[in-house]
Amino acid sequence: MEIGVTIYPQFITKDKTLASILADVKIKEYDFVSVFPHTLGLIVNGQVVEKKLRNIENTLKGVGIDYIIRMPTSMNLRDHIYHTRHFRVAKAIADVSIKLGAKVIVMQSGKTGRLDLEIEALQQLADMVKPFGIKIALENTYSVKDTLYVVDNVGRDNVGFALDVAHAFLSAQGDENKLLEDVKLGTDKTIILMIHDNFGKLFPQVEPEDALAYGVGDLHLLPGEGKIPFGKVLKLFGDVPILLKVKDPEKFSKIPTKKGLIELLTSL
Repeated sequence: MEIGVTIYPQFITKDKTLASILADVKIKEYDFVSVFPHTLGLIVNGQVVEKKLRNIENTLKGVGIDYIIRMPTSMNLRDHIYHTRHFRVAKAIADVSIKLGAKVIVMQSGKTGRLDLEIEALQQLADMVKPFGIKIALENTYSVKDTLYVVDNVGRDNVGFALDVAHAFLSAQGDENKLLEDVKLGTDKTIILMIHDNFGKLFPQVEPEDALAYGVGDLHLLPGEGKIPFGKVLKLFGDVPILLKVKDPEKFSKIPTKKGLIELLTSL
């Protein structure tokens, strides 16, 4: 079982470099990391900053750990007003992925706008990266069915599903049976399974600093700190790569080893 962790931009500080974070992850025996190249200074105004590519490549490969690429969370290829800007950044990310030798690009599906624009853009991106053996994994922002609809209509064999279990749990409003039903819909198309925890509650909407107290929203907790039945979810899959997404730097510093995480997930 391959398991990776997301390196969120806030983890990298003047006291904690990308290289040292990667080394910590390697020590805990994780197989890969997920990085946001645009936050590493590799993309400015929709263009690749070529002179910075080599340093990032050397850092990633120097530690000897695999990596996948994340699109910006602001990416919305359904946005008909600013579609050209979104697509320019998406193409730049695809170009970086090719040059860094990454094999998976993960991006969230759009929230609002025109589905046809997103589908057409994904087809173009898929055709662009296919010669390099790269897959695009589309993440469910919330609804599993909505994202699978896009994947099916893109119709490219290198475009699949990035199943975010926590987002699916919120979409199911904390209903365990509904969660498992939704997960089953995307099992065969899942390229990567993304995990973090929450309580399955979207309301009431509160300020970010109040969210944990109320137990609402996309909290990005460590598995076991919320209510998601990860053990039951994992039983629906074969050998699929798993990506841990914990946003709090303090929680991230305390994540268990790969073996410890596997034991934790299967116990829930």
